[in-house]
Amino acid sequence: MILAGPCRILVLAGAAAPFSRARSVAEVVCRETARTGSTPVLRDLAESTLPLLHTDPGGSSALDDLRTQAEQADGMVWVTPCYHGSYSGLIKNCLDHLHTEALRGKPVGVVAVGASLTAVQASEHLRAVARALGCVTAPTQAVVAGGGSPWGRDMDLGAHKRITRMIAELYVLAGATSLLRQGAAMADALPSVDRGPSA
Repeated sequence: MILAGPCRILVLAGAAAPFSRARSVAEVVCRETARTGSTPVLRDLAESTLPLLHTDPGGSSALDDLRTQAEQADGMVWVTPCYHGSYSGLIKNCLDHLHTEALRGKPVGVVAVGASLTAVQASEHLRAVARALGCVTAPTQAVVAGGGSPWGRDMDLGAHKRITRMIAELYVLAGATSLLRQGAAMADALPSVDRGPSA
């Protein structure tokens, strides 16, 4: 059995509007993460504008900081509003900028925020993106539905329980995937053997 130790979880809030429901839900995620003894790092994408991919040849300090946070994280939670049945452009642009090496093998939890349970489409799309990036998605995902308070005080109990369960899964996955990433790095460091054409 793999025992998980304290880990560092990067929480991305992907709404463009400040003081959004996605931000308040991300804060709930941070509180639940802290309850496991781990360290949450909240990154609200509304607070620092990232350039579109390939449009800023000079580099951006906000982008450098984001990449550093992703590299140092043992796992991530992506919180997105549901726009037209999918995740936000801010989340997409953010993930486009991150290096695959910083994400491969890391556990990711997904939370979608929307007016109804159809927001599950956004979370399913993000899970597919996570798999394409080589991440390990937590079995549980959460959908926070309804148009209530932007501060998350009226969050449905079922959604809150799913967030709690997802964080617990990430906590365990962080320990397991750390070993997997170490093994993969060792394998990558081995010299390749060219056996030539098969007989």
